[in-house]
Amino acid sequence: MRIWLIGADEDAIDALRQLRKNANIEVIVSASEETPLAVQKGVLNKVDFVETVTQVNINRLAHRVRPDLILIDPTEGKRNYGWVEGGMALADALTYEIARASDYPCLVL
Repeated sequence: MRIWLIGADEDAIDALRQLRKNANIEVIVSASEETPLAVQKGVLNKVDFVETVTQVNINRLAHRVRPDLILIDPTEGKRNYGWVEGGMALADALTYEIARASDYPCLVL
């Protein structure tokens, strides 16, 4: 199984630890920065590609990755928008809009 993990923050770290237990699962990790939290904490050496994923480009990027399943870590967005009033709701809405726009099966962590 090929899984595309979008984001490499707190929730992704937990998911990666579980996914690594099955050798039949290939995980491709993308993040909007080169050194997300999973890299900083040593869970990953590096992300597979640096890209900001939106509802506009998710299908183009997914076509390149060819995942069986997409997992989205919403914690980076919440950290980026959480400092403004209503930012958490905005981050959630953007995350779920990405999942909704995807032509591939998609789960939000």
